Amino acid sequence: MELNIEYKRLKSLFSLVDESKKELVDNLIYQAAFMKVELDKLQEQIRKFGAVQISTKGSQRQTEAAKYYTKLVNSYGTVIKTLNTILGTQVDDGEDAFDEFLKRASE
Repeated sequence: MELNIEYKRLKSLFSLVDESKKELVDNLIYQAAFMKVELDKLQEQIRKFGAVQISTKGSQRQTEAAKYYTKLVNSYGTVIKTLNTILGTQVDDGEDAFDEFLKRASE
C-alpha cells in the first residue's frame, strides 16, 4: 500500500470535521498512514520468513520484524483510537436506517 493513498483515505474520513480540528489532526493522520504502510511491509516479511528464528543450537527468538511489528501495532492502535475519538465527537451523520430499526425494535 502506498503512503499517499492511505493518507488520503484516512483524511477523507475527516471531511465533515471542522477545519480547525482537521489542521490539528493532520500530522496524526499522516503518522497513522505511515504506520499502516510499515505494518503492511512488516506483515509481509513475517509471512515470508516467520516471526521466530531458530538457531543452529535449537534456541528460538523473535525476529526483528516481529519485534518491531509488535511495537508499531500498539502505537498504531493508540493513534487510530485517538483519531476515532476525535472523529466520533465531531461527526453527526444523522440517523440512518439501522438507527430507525433500533428505535422501532425498542418500542
